[in-house]
Amino acid sequence: MARRTSFLLAAVLLLGAAKYPPATDVLRAAMNAPQHISYVGEVQVLRIGDERSNAAIYRIEHLAPNLTRRWYLAPRDLYGDSIISRGDTTYSIDVKREQVVVSHDDDIDDQVAEDDNFGVLMANYAAVYAPDETFDGRPVHVVLLNNRYTGQTTMRVRIDSATNLVLERQQYAANGSLIAQTRVEQLRYTGSIPTGIFALPKGLRRITGTTRSTPSDNVTRVVAEAGFKAASPKYLPEGFTPTAADIISIKGVPTLHLLYSDGIRTVSLFQNDKDTAVDLSRYHINAATVGQEPARYVEDGPTTLLAWSDGGRHYALVGDLALSELEKIGASVLP
Repeated sequence: MARRTSFLLAAVLLLGAAKYPPATDVLRAAMNAPQHISYVGEVQVLRIGDERSNAAIYRIEHLAPNLTRRWYLAPRDLYGDSIISRGDTTYSIDVKREQVVVSHDDDIDDQVAEDDNFGVLMANYAAVYAPDETFDGRPVHVVLLNNRYTGQTTMRVRIDSATNLVLERQQYAANGSLIAQTRVEQLRYTGSIPTGIFALPKGLRRITGTTRSTPSDNVTRVVAEAGFKAASPKYLPEGFTPTAADIISIKGVPTLHLLYSDGIRTVSLFQNDKDTAVDLSRYHINAATVGQEPARYVEDGPTTLLAWSDGGRHYALVGDLALSELEKIGASVLP
């Protein structure tokens, strides 16, 4: 979910040099840019894992302030599918199945970050400017985000110096290997985008996707309202802190979602007390252990999903962390 929210925040931190504006001004400008800048382009998304990597390419048309269409060119099984966003509602159009899945407050790789994580990000990462570059013919600022605990560069971001739009971001693992990259090419700024392209195709059946309440930063209150005795981890990696919580419906089952973040990386803990477990049928399933409980895990690019049950509750941890870290977090989950 919200692991993608802090990516774009990384693009607009303190620039330090006198020729750049103050940090807060740059941050606000970057967060607000899509609200008043319209553009078209091609987005390439690459996510790299040990067992599985995936890539996607889509055309994007964004009409400020809040209309966006993403039309997939690759991979082949997604070709012709699209996602239309109107504010915080997204319509995922599956032309082969002749259906559209409607979701609220969905997360997209290229969306603007929320300012809720700014304080967490500043506490855990230092922004250092690399020399300015040219990206796809445009002058860009290059920002490195270095983890304050390890000194490792976790993210490199290239920002259009004229508009503050993020043109490329690269995320690195602790050993320095590239694990994710998103880049915008063939970019053209224009307000001449017909509103008709944001209309939904006719004749498709509508399906309600994941529904959720508005995420709250009052984690304690949301946990208390979960409707069952919820659990929280007693251990989190250095720098991680609870940032949001909400109740979502997965296949009709109310599920508590707790989000933890260090400003760039995120870990989501899902839990419910019904006799239902996460569906891993699309993936190669591996065995693991959480405390004394047998568990299963799958990898999708750099993201690992770890699922287990304690007999009364079902849990799933999702994050761009090593399996050993997720197992340690899971073993500390206690009601």
